[in-house]
Amino acid sequence: MKLILFRHAHKGFTPFDDPELSMQGFEQSARLIELIKQKVLPEPSALWVSPKRRASQTFYPLSKEFGLKLEVQSDLDQHSPLENGIDFRKRIQNFINKMDADNSSEKNIFLCTHYDWIEEAMTLINCDKDLNSFEFSHWSPTQFVIFDLQSGLWKFAGKGSAK
Repeated sequence: MKLILFRHAHKGFTPFDDPELSMQGFEQSARLIELIKQKVLPEPSALWVSPKRRASQTFYPLSKEFGLKLEVQSDLDQHSPLENGIDFRKRIQNFINKMDADNSSEKNIFLCTHYDWIEEAMTLINCDKDLNSFEFSHWSPTQFVIFDLQSGLWKFAGKGSAK
């Protein structure tokens, strides 16, 4: 199974608690289709998004192009003010554990989440590459990492962005 982990596209500023994408963000989300056509990204089998609208808007063009439903995954949501750091980390670890347990399929699962989620996940993912290195220290909008999930090991397969 391939997991392609994305940070959502560039967001606007209003409404503050759940902003939509900016014009730049809508352009970035449309470019994801081109990255698939150019074989930079595999064709998605599933589109999993955080409950925030900017995540859904990031994958909306992919949903239309490939006839896939956007599947909201509450585990991909950003850190809630009602959630302490330990619980946030446990939520991400539980999500990673679920992915590890279901690694036998031939799916290409696209995951769209938030900077804080990715930052925490990078410390928890069992990978053949050091995800805590400078190379992965900053995530710009629509930046992604491709992993081949093999028996609990997330093998690094590439990275990029739809700038």
